[in-house]
Amino acid sequence: MRIAAWLVSLSLTAALIFYLSASHTLFRVTAVGDHEVSNAIAPVLAPDSVAVLPFINTGGDARTDYISDGITESLIDNLAHMPQLKVRSRDAVFRLKGKGIDVEEAGSELGVSVVVSGRATVEAGNIKVSVELTDVRDNTAIWGKQYAGKTSALLQLQEQMAGDIAERLRSTLTTTEKQLVSRQGTQNQEAYTLYLKGRYGWYERNFPSLQASIPYFNQAIAKDPDYALAYSSLADVYSVLPFFGGNPAEDFPKSSAAAREALRLDPGQAHSYAILGSNEMEYDWDFAGGETEFRKALALDPNDATAHQWFAENLGMIGGRERDALWEIDQAHLLDPTSPIIRRVKGSVLVAARRYDDALAVCQQLLVENPTYILAHDCLGYAYWGKGMYSEVIEQWSVSYGHSGNREFVEFDDAAERGFRSAGWRGALTEGMKVLLSQRQTGYVSPYQIARFYADLGDKEKAFEWLNTAYSEHDYQLRELNTDFGMDHLRPDPRFTELVRKVGLPKVR
Repeated sequence: MRIAAWLVSLSLTAALIFYLSASHTLFRVTAVGDHEVSNAIAPVLAPDSVAVLPFINTGGDARTDYISDGITESLIDNLAHMPQLKVRSRDAVFRLKGKGIDVEEAGSELGVSVVVSGRATVEAGNIKVSVELTDVRDNTAIWGKQYAGKTSALLQLQEQMAGDIAERLRSTLTTTEKQLVSRQGTQNQEAYTLYLKGRYGWYERNFPSLQASIPYFNQAIAKDPDYALAYSSLADVYSVLPFFGGNPAEDFPKSSAAAREALRLDPGQAHSYAILGSNEMEYDWDFAGGETEFRKALALDPNDATAHQWFAENLGMIGGRERDALWEIDQAHLLDPTSPIIRRVKGSVLVAARRYDDALAVCQQLLVENPTYILAHDCLGYAYWGKGMYSEVIEQWSVSYGHSGNREFVEFDDAAERGFRSAGWRGALTEGMKVLLSQRQTGYVSPYQIARFYADLGDKEKAFEWLNTAYSEHDYQLRELNTDFGMDHLRPDPRFTELVRKVGLPKVR
């Protein structure tokens, strides 16, 4: 699912884990430096992969981080339109933000041949940006350029920078390809600035920041009603809000409506098809329709690692498509080999296929390489649960939930640990479920997860009561009925077969 980058597959309560204004006719950007830093005009061999490192905000004002981050994200999106070029995802490169890693080391860690790096300074209505290209195959600085102008010229600066970098990477681009690479989706500077502020909130990945990003996208749309990217970003936000405490019945339909409007304005926007694919498979339970949307997304952009990732998890969860799911997640890994969430999702797919030891191997290696990556612990906990290794589950929960910083997750973890110490696994489930039921009185808690706990405790009647609630609320986790080991006690019951039929899941052996 699209929220896998910030959420656990168990999803207890929500999610763990995600004034530049003036008339555009007045904008001016000046290139104040353009130099070859070596004798090479371009890499000796055309690069097949590139990473845009997070631009450093050198102005000293954290309130302008949205600009330096926005420049980075826009360049990633722009360069992704270039033919025969693999561009590392935002998820992959932003893990290096603030770590002080040099360009050569970053290129090696990200597995690319060329790195784009830069700095941005915003002061008193002015912006200065410096950018460099480095061929990390031989640590050769290829090219560098400095740009300066009013902050009101940020949009034009971004277009010029993207075009200049693209020309250095691929000197044979056609006019149409150059236009596709450099365009920003709007010519309205105010709309673009509001969009960047919204994206900054989107990537903060918590409920308050997600809510705060919505007005920015809506204001961007008000400034430019044809701004397809703003609609697509609005669809992104609404698609994850239910997993951070939002209302699924309200948020998923809003997400799909925004994605469809984005596609009406720009039918070539692959990402919006992927959003629709996830929404249809998770909330609408239209599995064939969702697959069709994913196929459209991947036909338009076969190098979109995130679309492959989302498609893989949905295929893995519904059952009977293990081979297809593993193929999709392996494609995602080939396209973005350093992304931790892609390997985390492979662990989910393997657990759904009851390949617990394989899942443990994947997630243990993920943890070795990313010691602070909290979702690796969630992955391990889920696999251990499948194997019935309950003390190990509690140990992993203590990290993934207990150290999450989320008050509700911490409350759940404390109760589960207390219950496990006093009465073993049944005690952990019983005490943890009391917390979930209490939290549901004041906010959204997945009824499917409550049903899962009752099923594991052997209380079939309560389990079906909450499964019926999950059905009435269109709980996205119902797509896992075929594959969820926690439901095994209920499978012989005709009520379970009928629920699978109502959800529309494929028949599996």
